[in-house]
Amino acid sequence: MALQVSNGGPGGKSVGAATIGIVVTLLVFVAVFIGFLIAPLLVLLLAFLGWSAARARGERGSGPGSTAHTDDEAAAHGFGTGTR
Repeated sequence: MALQVSNGGPGGKSVGAATIGIVVTLLVFVAVFIGFLIAPLLVLLLAFLGWSAARARGERGSGPGSTAHTDDEAAAHGFGTGTR
């Protein structure tokens, strides 16, 4: 039984093509990895901005002429006040 080793097929990639392939693969990996790291932060930022806008809109609606709480309600505000 003989073992035959030869370059009988078409040649592989050149060094330049292999280098470009590695660089492109690394760039795609970094882009996806950074995207998955930044996406949750962007969602949290958008949620915070929406919350602060809704809060500001609610505070703007109650002007000096409107009484939001009566004295009894204002006194019963905070932890341990019970239910009404």
